[in-house]
Amino acid sequence: MTAQPEHDTTADLAEQHRQLVLSKRAASQLQSLPSALPDAPAFEIQNPLGGLMPQFLTTAVDPPAKSGDPVDFAKVAAGFPSQALGPTFISYGPMLADRDLVFEEWESQIYGANGTVYNNQYCWLLRFEQGNVVEMREYNDSHHAALIFGTLGNWPKLTPPTQPRRRSRKGAPVPPIPDDQLETVFAINEEHVVDPRMLRDPTPGDDPAPLGNELEKEDLKKLVRLLRHARASGNQERVNAFYAQGFRHFIAGHPPFGWDHLPLGEIYAPLAEHIDGPLQMRFSEPLVEGNRVVEEVDSFARLDDGTVYNNWHCLVHEIRNGKIVQTREYMDTRHVWVVLGRWAKWGQQKVEAPSRPRRSNLQGIASTIQTPTFFLDLDRWTPFS
Repeated sequence: MTAQPEHDTTADLAEQHRQLVLSKRAASQLQSLPSALPDAPAFEIQNPLGGLMPQFLTTAVDPPAKSGDPVDFAKVAAGFPSQALGPTFISYGPMLADRDLVFEEWESQIYGANGTVYNNQYCWLLRFEQGNVVEMREYNDSHHAALIFGTLGNWPKLTPPTQPRRRSRKGAPVPPIPDDQLETVFAINEEHVVDPRMLRDPTPGDDPAPLGNELEKEDLKKLVRLLRHARASGNQERVNAFYAQGFRHFIAGHPPFGWDHLPLGEIYAPLAEHIDGPLQMRFSEPLVEGNRVVEEVDSFARLDDGTVYNNWHCLVHEIRNGKIVQTREYMDTRHVWVVLGRWAKWGQQKVEAPSRPRRSNLQGIASTIQTPTFFLDLDRWTPFS
């Protein structure tokens, strides 16, 4: 009898998760805009998750609302989209499916009657259990959200925190965490103490690729883990060896972030100057598909004025010939402005709400859909007030 090849059930499950998200999204596209006709059938509201309803929805930002009550949320979230001109356009990059997680990068565009454009840049991870998505973890340009939604939604002004922060969360309740304890939403794969001066752009050289040019899935994970250790060691030359000539680091956000950001060392200079204790960094297990590696990172440090820097990041690395050629990073940009911007020259620059779309964060567009704009409940034949 001929031996049957081993069946990779992990890969099968990951593919099933991918197909479930795609099928739900395709169905939601058919309910993208309410009819403008009187006496039309009831409209079935959709969301960017395309009908998927996780138990936990966690966003790496400060909660803008006073509570999780839908009424409080509507007060801060409805200001801008309630005067939108139509449905929200969403473009998704290629999915990455690994183990029980699906990862996507995406961008949204909402055109407002006040002449501004909501054009946020995101990534999220959807976690599955027994064929159902049970958790969403989202990262976006929170500074952009505050610029557009905050003005019309009367968002409260943030002050630098003095204790570990708590992410914005909706869905099933979770056990409370002591005020002085760090919150984490992923299984911690590694923890390192890092000199904040190591948070700077690399200078790629001609060093050979640390693990060779041809890397398998486990090699790609190892490469990212070795980079973590190199940065924690404080050896910048060792860090440089992980990056290819022409490396680019995109950070979802307005200046000082973006495709052409300030040098990272300049962005993080206030952290290096005012740190009063270790910079702790916690890392997730790397996710891998093809030549992409995704990792979630939490960072925490106490500062010399009694405040804390406690940010949340998600990074996707593109790897070619054994080296990183591009990293795209998503984090709570508003937190950087609130905590570090008060000491930086870039923090004194006023950023206006944009009136046109930004350069896309996506490397490729797997699909573009339209989804109903939340809180846009105005009859289409009724003029704006």
